[in-house]
Amino acid sequence: MGMIMMEKRAVVIPDRCKICRSCMAREACPAKAIEQEEPDEPYYINSFCQGCGKCITHCPSKAVIMV
Repeated sequence: MGMIMMEKRAVVIPDRCKICRSCMAREACPAKAIEQEEPDEPYYINSFCQGCGKCITHCPSKAVIMV
């Protein structure tokens, strides 16, 4: 029987997001998967996320996790 691989992707925990002017996690994302709808709203991860995890190590407020 074959093994099923679950793809992980990043998500932003809105309560932890400090809404940085220059989001380091966004800058680190090779897929450009981190967006923001309005300037004063938390960032979010769009469907372009490849699950590489670079955003997690670059977010100073630890607002990004893998699920």
